[in-house]
Amino acid sequence: MADGPAAMAGWRTRAAELPWPLSALARLPRKSERAARRAAVAKARLTQQARAQLAAFMDSEERIVWPTWDGPPDVTAVLVVWNQPHLVLRSLMALRDQLGAALELVLVDNASDAETQALLRRVDGVTLVRNASNKGFLTAANQGAAAARAGAIVFVNSDAFPRQGAVAHALAALFARPDVGAVAGRVILPSGRVQEAGCIVWTDGATAGYGRGWRPDDARLGAPRDIDYGSGAFLMTRRDVWKSLGGFDPVYGFGYFEEADYCLRLWAAGWRVVYAPTVVTEHFEFGSEAKAGDAAHISEANRAVFRERHAAALARQLPASKDNLAAARTHAPR
Repeated sequence: MADGPAAMAGWRTRAAELPWPLSALARLPRKSERAARRAAVAKARLTQQARAQLAAFMDSEERIVWPTWDGPPDVTAVLVVWNQPHLVLRSLMALRDQLGAALELVLVDNASDAETQALLRRVDGVTLVRNASNKGFLTAANQGAAAARAGAIVFVNSDAFPRQGAVAHALAALFARPDVGAVAGRVILPSGRVQEAGCIVWTDGATAGYGRGWRPDDARLGAPRDIDYGSGAFLMTRRDVWKSLGGFDPVYGFGYFEEADYCLRLWAAGWRVVYAPTVVTEHFEFGSEAKAGDAAHISEANRAVFRERHAAALARQLPASKDNLAAARTHAPR
């Protein structure tokens, strides 16, 4: 390759042929900004599709009829609803169409708007718990779990859409070993990238979704492993263990950190929390947030409570660092 003045002259010639000035390079969006824009576009596209699906459903005579089966259910799904009926419809259909397990559904409605109420009136064969006001996810999830009849409970966000087989795979993983207390899976964002494949708790109480932003087929996400916790996008647990631990701790109010708290309490009681890669759920993320920033504000407040409650356990966790991801992705005594 040529160097010196001739090379520089050639470089300037090629630069002069560019359709934009070189100074524009400094204004190109960073990788994280481009990813955020792609994510926003993907969420907008999904929202448009889901609203069109809801409109078509409400204009039809169709109803959501829950499957029936002989004998008791294998698993109870708890779905907390607060507005966003276009996302709720998708979640309902994804759960209704699950094969391989007798799945009952407990819907807990947190005083949703009229459009959501109209949708819920067209759901048959489920248990519906109605609240006169918005109790938040945590309280409503505890209400739903109290109505469960199955030996396993799976919490699914109302903006989450389990892929076919997710429930059956989670159920198999939950009862594969007698010491497994909860199961989480691979959660995929509308952009097609990973939200989490198991979650990490750092020593300062901060949390992270392992694999966030990665491709779902990344080899690092392909093996089962013990994890610190799984989020409520899709989290299955044994009902008897849930009852023995008192469910989600009401100290966390409307929610955030309640799943991490529950899973650390599982570990403290001798139960394992397992990531099962065959359990796959699509998740809109923050679909029921009242306004932008609410989740971050509540989460930060609850993090302080979480740090106080689990100070001893957090002291054994690793500090937040990219260098620690490989070690921290697997829960282990430290």
